[in-house]
Amino acid sequence: MLRKTALLSMLLLCACEPYSSPAPNIVAIEPEEVVSGESATITLELDAPLPVKVDYGNRTATVLPPTVLIGGQRVAVTAMTEEGTLQATVPADLVAGPQEVRLELEDGHTSVQAQGLTVLPPPPEMQPVMVVGNPGDPLPEPGSGTPDPAGGSRPLLVTGLRIDPIPDQVRGVPFVITLRAEGPEAEAFSGQVQISTNKGHVTPNASNAFDRGVRQERISIDKQGGQVVLTVRVGKDIAIQSNPFKVSVQ
Repeated sequence: MLRKTALLSMLLLCACEPYSSPAPNIVAIEPEEVVSGESATITLELDAPLPVKVDYGNRTATVLPPTVLIGGQRVAVTAMTEEGTLQATVPADLVAGPQEVRLELEDGHTSVQAQGLTVLPPPPEMQPVMVVGNPGDPLPEPGSGTPDPAGGSRPLLVTGLRIDPIPDQVRGVPFVITLRAEGPEAEAFSGQVQISTNKGHVTPNASNAFDRGVRQERISIDKQGGQVVLTVRVGKDIAIQSNPFKVSVQ
């Protein structure tokens, strides 16, 4: 509020001169990874405030809304701050792959992050289990299921996932996370899951196969920061997050 008042006062005192400020550029985007098929909100951090339109008669100053395009598609800007950040909604229909993020101002200035956002493919589906015999009968050993002569199958009864606590890490240095399936048939889960992060990029984005419902996956993160969180997804309905942890430069 004080900053806004000071800015307006300066503009009104200098009414005889045009007000100008450095054109803002995109310097950071969070998260840099989103999932295809899911609507998401990203935050763009700029290196200068957004331009302001001054109405001297009414003694007001209004931030001029920019245009944001992701993958060439104009998206909704849902929030702006005078300090130089804004939020935009990522549409669910973007194709998987790196996407350009573009900021356009009314004066013609543009700022472009050529591969500023990575759209990940939809997470792996929950693996089906071939049903043999009657409901409630013991499942076959993982990987040894015999197809039902009638072709019956259903999703495995896995109700969730769990990530063991993750300590602080170092940027670019691989570390191991432990993932566990949960639910009545968790020990039979031998599928894969998708892994993403809210800051930078995580490698790999897809785990290898679980073994009896557990997977220890070696990953790395390419960006430092605090409050880093991993999100692990499988199927349409299971998505869980890790504890927040710090990634330092060294």
